[in-house]
Amino acid sequence: MSTAPQHGIEFPQSQWLQLATDPSEQNVRKVASEFAAYLDTGRLDRRVYQPGWRIADTAALPVLQEHMDSNSLDLIEPRLPQYELFKKTLQRLNTHLEKAIDHFPADRVLQEGDRHPSILTLNRWLIDLDLADRLPAGQFSRSHTSVIKNLQKQYRIRADGYIGQRTRQALVALTLERIKVLKVNMERMRWMPRSLPYPHVLVDIAGFNVAWVTGREKQRLYRAIVGKPSRQTPIFQESIESITVNPYWRVPSSISSTSLLRRAQKDPAFLKREGFSVYESWKSSARELDPDTINWNKYSQRGFPYRLEQKPGKVNPLGKYKLDSPNAYSVYLHDTDKPDLFRQSVRTFSSGCTRVENIEHLIGNILKSQGMENEVRTLQATTETGKLKLRKPVPLYFVYFTAWPDSSGRVRFRPDIYNLDDALLARL
Repeated sequence: MSTAPQHGIEFPQSQWLQLATDPSEQNVRKVASEFAAYLDTGRLDRRVYQPGWRIADTAALPVLQEHMDSNSLDLIEPRLPQYELFKKTLQRLNTHLEKAIDHFPADRVLQEGDRHPSILTLNRWLIDLDLADRLPAGQFSRSHTSVIKNLQKQYRIRADGYIGQRTRQALVALTLERIKVLKVNMERMRWMPRSLPYPHVLVDIAGFNVAWVTGREKQRLYRAIVGKPSRQTPIFQESIESITVNPYWRVPSSISSTSLLRRAQKDPAFLKREGFSVYESWKSSARELDPDTINWNKYSQRGFPYRLEQKPGKVNPLGKYKLDSPNAYSVYLHDTDKPDLFRQSVRTFSSGCTRVENIEHLIGNILKSQGMENEVRTLQATTETGKLKLRKPVPLYFVYFTAWPDSSGRVRFRPDIYNLDDALLARL
C-alpha cells in the first residue's frame, strides 16, 4: 500500500486513521481491498466523472480477492506500456520538486552564458515538463533563455530569461500542474482494459492522431482530424469490419438539420450542385425527392424530416475510403476532401468522425495483417462504390488522454480540447 503515490493515488486520511486505530488482519484486508480496487478499475466512477466513456473494462480483483497479497497487486495493475511511463515521469517530477531548493537556492541566478552543474538538472526538468526537446548540457544557452522567457510570460513575471527565485517558483507551479494532469490520465488508464489485443487501431483524440499498433513498442502514426468541441468525437470501442471505397455520405440528422439546412436556405441550388440526394424520410424505402421542389425556408432544426445522402466525388467529405465500424454514434474513420487541414496543429474540424491522413497506407497495413494485400490494388482501381469485408474484425479504440508518451517514451502534455479534465482534477 505504500506504493500508492507511485500510481498517483492518495488514500483518504480516514483510512490511515482507521488502520492506526485497529490494525487487525480484517481491517488491513478491508483497506487493502480498497487500494486493490483503485488499481484495478480506478478510484473514481467514470459514469459520474466522465459519463461519455464507453470502453469496457473487466475487473480482475474478484478473481484474486480470496488470495490477495503483494503479488496480486502486480496482477491487477494496468499492463498497458503507457502506464509504466506515466509512473516513471510522475516519480521524476516529484523528485524535481523535492530537490528544487537544493539545485536552485535563493542566491543562485542563472543567465545566458553561465556554466554550472545544476544546468544538467535544469535540462532534465524542462524536458520532463515538456517545455523543451533538447538543450546544451554544459552552458545556459540561448535555447534556455527562450524556453525560460516563454515560461515567465505564461506566469506573468518579468520575461528576462534568468533563473531566479520567481522563475523557480513558476517551475514548481507548472510541475504541480503537470503532476495533476498525470494523475488524471493514470486514472483514465485504470479505466482501460489491462491490456489491448494486437493488432489494433487507436484513435488518440487529444493528440490528433491514429495509431496502427502491432506490439508494445510497434506502431505507425497517422495525423487525424477529430470532432470540434461542439461535436466531440466520443470515447468508445468497436471493431473495423469492412472497408468501403467511394462511399456515399449518409448525413447525420444533427448536420443535415443545421448547417446543411442553413446553406440550402441561403442557396437552394446548393444541394443539387454538391451531389446530394434528398429522401422524404429515414425509412429505407423512402422516396427520393427533387430538392428544387422543396421550400427549405419552411423548415427548422426541430421539424426537419428529410434524409440527405451525398454521392461519391471530390467534394464528398468522406473522400475515397471509409472504415466501417457500426456503432451507436455513427462515428468512423474516413478519408477527406480537405487534406490541407492536416497541416494545422490543432485539428478539431469534424462533426465527430475522424479523418485520417494517408488512410490508404493504414488500409494497406490492415489488409497485409490479414493476408489480403492483393486487394489493395483492386481498391485503388475501383471507381464504383464497393465494400471489402475483412477476414477478421480489427479492434478499434477512441481514447482521450491529455498526457501521452511519444514514440521515444517521453510523456507529452496536450491541451484539454474538450475540457474533460476539470471534474477529475477537482476530485483527485
